[in-house]
Amino acid sequence: MKVLLLDMTHGGAILAERFVKRGDDVTCVDVYHIGTPEMKEKVRSMGVRVEETVPQGEYDLHVAPMHCPDSFLGDAKCKERMSFSRAVNNFIDKKTFRIEITGVKGKTSTCYILSHILSKSGKKIFLHSSRGQGPWNNGHQIECLKSIAPTSLLELPDEGYDVIVSEVSLGGSGKADIAVITNLIEDYGIAKNSRKASQAKAEIFTDKVNIVKEDELGIWKSFGNYKFTTFGRNMTVTGTPSLEKGVDVTFTYKGKKEATTLDSGYMSLQYIPSFDIVLKICETMDIPVDAVIDGIRTFKGVPGRGEISKEGNRWLIRDRNPGISHMSIDMTLSCLKQLGCLEKALAVIDPVSKKVCDKMDVDQMRAVAAKYNVPVEITDGCGSRPTIPDDTKVVIEFIKEGFQ
Repeated sequence: MKVLLLDMTHGGAILAERFVKRGDDVTCVDVYHIGTPEMKEKVRSMGVRVEETVPQGEYDLHVAPMHCPDSFLGDAKCKERMSFSRAVNNFIDKKTFRIEITGVKGKTSTCYILSHILSKSGKKIFLHSSRGQGPWNNGHQIECLKSIAPTSLLELPDEGYDVIVSEVSLGGSGKADIAVITNLIEDYGIAKNSRKASQAKAEIFTDKVNIVKEDELGIWKSFGNYKFTTFGRNMTVTGTPSLEKGVDVTFTYKGKKEATTLDSGYMSLQYIPSFDIVLKICETMDIPVDAVIDGIRTFKGVPGRGEISKEGNRWLIRDRNPGISHMSIDMTLSCLKQLGCLEKALAVIDPVSKKVCDKMDVDQMRAVAAKYNVPVEITDGCGSRPTIPDDTKVVIEFIKEGFQ
């Protein structure tokens, strides 16, 4: 079979090796022109033709990520198109229990909370996330950085662990034991607006357990006759939350009402939607309630995501995250309003580079902050820092990293 494989940087090299081993004639094209010489040489050594532009000709199969527009094909003719997720589905043959998690917001938080609670229940966990991958041993022991594109699922370990928890950007394998979509806050356009994000994310659905947001069930049902379990607003804040102490919460687990307190060292109010998801996953897996309560109580947040500290009389909230947008800023400021600490607050939006800065919608971010009467300083992405007025009581740092 003649295979035309587009995009080397989101797992094309991984798939090229699989197709070659199957006996296919493979052409791999670096359509985004950011593949390294080392990567290209490695792919060539497999017997794959590596091109910078799509060569004319007829192919049996065109394989590309869902975010890759068909216009990249140019004059090439292909009998069939397959997404990277579908290709992963064809090649993956993992036996370890695997949970795949995608969505617009909250993927990393959900993966971290889940890994922490499952570890508390005695399970040996391997976590693959946008922050890196490695075993969970009193926290995430990151061994290396890997893309969260669907193709990364092919390279996960398949022995030595009870559960693999994997964050996926768009799509999935379609063969997970539990597939989760955290939310579809915004069904944004991909592939030059020729597709929607929902089309890509729906490729995570498995014949086993699929967990989705209750008020989005209608959207996901339209993608096929899958078995769905839904989650909704379960965890509830009790009393008056503040930055000074942990947040008291109640929730229902296996039909019984439970209570605990969230740690005070992170913006736990931001994590409540992720706790709701994890509670449903744990119920599905029949995790003991004692492990769930202990895990919720002792979780300390994702490193760098909504960390809380105090410098003298000034609070510092730091959120270092590739997913920072007007939506995430809105959620943070909404939580801080609930905590009653937006008076004399200052938001600092700091892209890690000029390239990231150029991709931000600054007007939307400013508009969100204005809604909460919070002034904004946006750095230039070149390392400069704004001067903080002396009377500022709360500094909220939004550090937008680049996506992997």
